[in-house]
Amino acid sequence: MMNLLKSVSRPRKAPQALLGLSWEGRRIEGSLLRRTPSGLQKVSGFEAELSVDLDSGDPETIGRELRSQLDQAGIRERMCAVVVPVSSLLVTQTEIPVLPEADAQSLLQIEAEKGFHADPSTLQIADSRCARGEGAQWVTLAALSQTRLASLERWASAARLKLVGVSSTLCELQPAGDPASEGVVALHLGSGPGPVTLQVSAGGGVLALRSFEGVSEDASGQPALHADSVAREVRITLGQLPEPWNDAIRKVLIFGPQALAESLAGALSSRWAVSGFRVEVRSPEIPGLPTQPAPAPSAVVAARILAGRPATLEFLPPKPSVFRQFLARHAQGPRRTVWTVAGAVTAVVVLAFLVQQVQLSLLESRWAALSGKVRELERIQQELRQYRPWTPEAARGLAILEALSNAFPENGSVTAKVVEIRESGEVVCSGTATDSPAFLAMTSRLSALPGVSKVHHDQSRGTSPMQFNLTFVWNGGTAR
Repeated sequence: MMNLLKSVSRPRKAPQALLGLSWEGRRIEGSLLRRTPSGLQKVSGFEAELSVDLDSGDPETIGRELRSQLDQAGIRERMCAVVVPVSSLLVTQTEIPVLPEADAQSLLQIEAEKGFHADPSTLQIADSRCARGEGAQWVTLAALSQTRLASLERWASAARLKLVGVSSTLCELQPAGDPASEGVVALHLGSGPGPVTLQVSAGGGVLALRSFEGVSEDASGQPALHADSVAREVRITLGQLPEPWNDAIRKVLIFGPQALAESLAGALSSRWAVSGFRVEVRSPEIPGLPTQPAPAPSAVVAARILAGRPATLEFLPPKPSVFRQFLARHAQGPRRTVWTVAGAVTAVVVLAFLVQQVQLSLLESRWAALSGKVRELERIQQELRQYRPWTPEAARGLAILEALSNAFPENGSVTAKVVEIRESGEVVCSGTATDSPAFLAMTSRLSALPGVSKVHHDQSRGTSPMQFNLTFVWNGGTAR
């Protein structure tokens, strides 16, 4: 199954700082940009020529050399975005009707299988769509091989970098505009005489994207850019476009080294003066950064990501979440049954927990309604505990003590030391008397009192004074 990315990349959270990288052959350049309250700031940059070609060299070697260049430039930022030359891409165009997104994706997969000479399952494909009237779309499909994308990720990892974007150089320099904006032919001359990149954009997307050789050796053997070759390739590309763009696009923008771009612009203007073409030398504009010298493609892609804008063509697929990676790794074969059961058990536990939480919430609501009454009852119980000694149960003891006080003589000839009142009503009293007559008189008075019965003299010791121990049964009332 091939990887067909949407024409607009999924939004990623914009970082605070980003390293942009671009390359041609062995030459690589980078720009480190940072967001500040006043805009963007270029923190550092570098240019270097590595010992191996970035397209075919060993990723580990490239990563080590790149890391060395970054250390020399004092760059420690890990987040990076890479722009690849158009020569690294496979490009084809097709036309599709306006369809729901799911149907359009399926149709584009079929068109990719027909348009690319490589197996689509080995490609990472992005598309850019242009509105052509009300019933059709012109679509440019661009593909980066999975092998090259894996190589990018490997040398980025070897350089201790984390890729957050992979896009096309010219699409960054001249992004697709509004569908109603004027069509533009953009030419990128690279870092000097070499392959020329051409992009035609209109209708809100990219109409054509290609690279061609516009260079040959002059009389001195030095590489030179030939305006005739460039003009011929531009006209061939425009002639292959469908209506209404094949005869309507007359604006040409040239990106590249200032002297080379101005020379080519002058040569093309003289050739196309009668055809209505308007040729301009253009430098990318980044808010907050000076326009001279012109910002490098690496700075343009870094600025675009820091601003949170989507790429016209994005080849780095969105990274799945940790949960999706876990499912993809474990939800296959026998493990699938295990994880299904585990998921069901987890769901049951979570459901039980939710039910428990609902019950607790309901009980807390009921308690909130009853808490006032409970506090009032606790206050009443506290008062009962305070006044309980004066309740009728305790008054029986007072009545018994009152009876003993009435029976004992006032002259103190008989005194009580211990009085024990039992639950059955039996009372045990022990004490001393000056003599036996005083004790007998006291027992007679006690027996005569109402509510007192079964007065019994258990034991006594001594005669004067004497120690006694008597019992009686109280079946009377409470104290008056």
